[in-house]
Amino acid sequence: MSAYLFEIELSAITEELSNMIPEHREHIAQLFSQGRLFSYSVSQNRKMVWCVINAEDEQEAMEIVAKFPLHKYFTDISCHPLLFHNTLPASLPDISLN
Repeated sequence: MSAYLFEIELSAITEELSNMIPEHREHIAQLFSQGRLFSYSVSQNRKMVWCVINAEDEQEAMEIVAKFPLHKYFTDISCHPLLFHNTLPASLPDISLN
């Protein structure tokens, strides 16, 4: 599997788009749980999204993004194959001896 960084530009926020956000967030959560999504970020002004997709090839990564519920509101999509993608490891809470 390889990692692909997507830069996604969103159209202006409308009521229709806002109503789809819960469905979109659920879809994103499922991709995380399946190991298909490594990271997902939205700019404060809600015009840009950056995500790192885990896929066999660029075509499969594009197909994953095409299934995002908000896909029809994307005005521009750029895909960048990554050599590697590092993140902080998930940490477990400290053990209490009490």
